Amino acid sequence: MNPRDIAPEIAAVAGKYNYKKPPDLLIQMQEWVDKAWRFVTDLLSSLRINMPGMADTNVVGNIMQILIFLVGALCLLVIVFFAIKRMGQLSAQAQLAKKGQSAAYRLLDAQGWKQEASALAEKNDWREACRALYMSSLRTMHENAVIEFAPTRTNYEYWYALAPRSEMLARAFKSLANQVELVWFGNKQASPEDYKQIGENLQKLEEECHFIRETTAREIASRI
Repeated sequence: MNPRDIAPEIAAVAGKYNYKKPPDLLIQMQEWVDKAWRFVTDLLSSLRINMPGMADTNVVGNIMQILIFLVGALCLLVIVFFAIKRMGQLSAQAQLAKKGQSAAYRLLDAQGWKQEASALAEKNDWREACRALYMSSLRTMHENAVIEFAPTRTNYEYWYALAPRSEMLARAFKSLANQVELVWFGNKQASPEDYKQIGENLQKLEEECHFIRETTAREIASRI
């Protein structure tokens, strides 16, 4: 009995096989592990040390799996580290706004915070003066009905809410807030230059808030 020739069927199945090439990085890592493993094997052989399983290709595969797990664990730790760091920054931003609430009953408007900033600047208390200008910016946006003041809102949340309304306003606030955070939470010593730069950004923010308010008022008037 002659066996049946199944070569055509095998060729047909093989033609439909879709081979997915592994990532180049994985292939490169495999080559590095192979080279390192051959080096260790040659070194042990030259020393006449016989290690069981050295020639087993499964060992290389196991090492690759261990390396992949280690890299994944390292990446996870990095992600967790930056997530915790970011959460700390957001919490610090919220505390910056909350700190101004103790004086909000005494200085409820944007102009009052600017006066407070000027008084602090005369005492060379640049750090507190910069924060007072920051509080003035928040009150300015609130008083012009651009965005409601909320002590627990972070600077990122303010910026995220402002971006769709006015790119210029969002950019001015972001520059102002970043500078305040630098002297408030960072290691940088507040200086008159910081106070001046924050004041300039506050002026841009005020102008844009007034423009938005006037534009909104005209739109409402035209509908009446």
